[in-house]
Amino acid sequence: MLLVEDSDSDAELLLRCLRQADFDVSATRVDDEAGMRRALAAPRWDLVISDYNLPGFSASAALALLGEAGLDLPFIVVSNNIGEETAVLLMRAGAHDYVMKGNLARLAPAVKRELKEAERRRQHRAAAQALRDSEERWKFALEGAGYGVWDWDIPSGKVVFSSCCTAMHGYADGEIEASIAGRDALLHPDDRARVQAAMRDYFAGATPRFKQEFRASCRDGSWKWVLDNGMIVGRDEHGAPLRMICIHIDLSERKRAEQSLQELNEQLESRVEERTSELRQAMAQIIESEKLASLGVLVAGVSHELNTPIGNMVLAATALHDKLKELSGAIERNQLTRSGLQQGLAECLGASEIIARNGHRSNDLIESFKRVSVDQTSQRRRNFDLRTTVQDSLTALGAITRRAKATVELKIPEGIELDSYPGHLEQIINNVVMNSITHGFDGKPDGRIVIEARRDGELIELVYSDNGHGIAAELQHKVFEPFYTTKLGQGGSGLGLSIVHNLVQAIFKGQLRLDSAPGQGVRLQFTFPAQTPQPSSAVAAGGAGEQIDDDEFSIPPFGTI
Repeated sequence: MLLVEDSDSDAELLLRCLRQADFDVSATRVDDEAGMRRALAAPRWDLVISDYNLPGFSASAALALLGEAGLDLPFIVVSNNIGEETAVLLMRAGAHDYVMKGNLARLAPAVKRELKEAERRRQHRAAAQALRDSEERWKFALEGAGYGVWDWDIPSGKVVFSSCCTAMHGYADGEIEASIAGRDALLHPDDRARVQAAMRDYFAGATPRFKQEFRASCRDGSWKWVLDNGMIVGRDEHGAPLRMICIHIDLSERKRAEQSLQELNEQLESRVEERTSELRQAMAQIIESEKLASLGVLVAGVSHELNTPIGNMVLAATALHDKLKELSGAIERNQLTRSGLQQGLAECLGASEIIARNGHRSNDLIESFKRVSVDQTSQRRRNFDLRTTVQDSLTALGAITRRAKATVELKIPEGIELDSYPGHLEQIINNVVMNSITHGFDGKPDGRIVIEARRDGELIELVYSDNGHGIAAELQHKVFEPFYTTKLGQGGSGLGLSIVHNLVQAIFKGQLRLDSAPGQGVRLQFTFPAQTPQPSSAVAAGGAGEQIDDDEFSIPPFGTI
């Protein structure tokens, strides 16, 4: 405390009052102008208490010296003879309070109050300075980055534009009207209503900040795309906005880049569409080629299957012919006995049974092959039984699976009816079976395939599994890619599973899931509707028996299943 007092007893009395109020007081006493000047040169003070009248000095003079020093310290006048009018003049001159020496009980509360007020003023000054420093820093940073700033005093409507903001549009400082009306005059007529509506929404609290892209006029008459990004930074005690600051950013380069990118995208989309059309045509041709190759495998398999029953029929017919010739000769020589006739008839009956049985077997094989070949060549849609269709494919592949020493177990119940494309389903079965034989059972003598199915409401779940070598995790995302094969140059085309994936998605509108691990075989889970959705071309064709549209085929994305 700086104590301006000429009386030792009065000074001691003041210190005693403050210490009794639990103040830890360190005081320096002065009683003239020179002493006070020396004391104020060391700005370590928290408080000034001054007597009103001293010989050759006064509280008014001390208050003036405090003002000259630029210090904001609580200044309390303590006197016996100060009047109310004088006290008012002192308060107007900068004193914070006055206390009569006859009522020193007011001194400690007054000191506490003024110290708190002084601390509040100090914090306010520090915050204001920090704000000024911060504004200077961000204004410097924004101007350095080429961003403009406009500062709007909302009650008055006055707007201050930074030099960068005006230069951005080709104007010199002061050429843009320093008001919100001047700012709105820059807006393009087609954008003005939208920007002003966004400002109203922001002031109403509908948006967290004001952020709008628009065209603004330049001094040369051109228009420039800009971004205004701002917020309210000051409000009054009732919450009404007082000040708003906006960052003004030139978007010309970005807009030019966006326009170039849009043009490139349009060109790319056109090229992609052309390439996709070519790939669709190529994929349709590949599927047709694979379908014919699959049909060739079936022809070879069926011809091999037919060799056995036809050979049996030829042998039985030859034996029957020989026996009948023998009986006829015995009759001509009158050497036919009753027992000989009975034995001959029994042998003839046995031969005829062999012929009939093998004839029926051949007929079944031919009928199965006819269904497969007709469905695969015509892509005909019809109602069919799932088990029968899968069995037809397995029958045609019987010679191949036996040669590979593989067994096939069919666990599909009868009565699962589908309205779809049986030829494509048989093509799927052919491809997955051949994939197991070619890759899964390579060098494995006890290959086993299990095919199961069930109906769940309108969905069919078909599960194909084998006990082959399995597929490593890092390769599983590749097996459905076109032309990917581990048998390159050894008869593998890399198209089998790709076509399976394509048929499941494009034709049956279903999904395919692969589960496998090295040494654990392969499990393929097919899920598709029991009634395949009608493609647009089929609807136009008008019902069952229609041909599918090649455009329904899609190119499977690489690395997906």
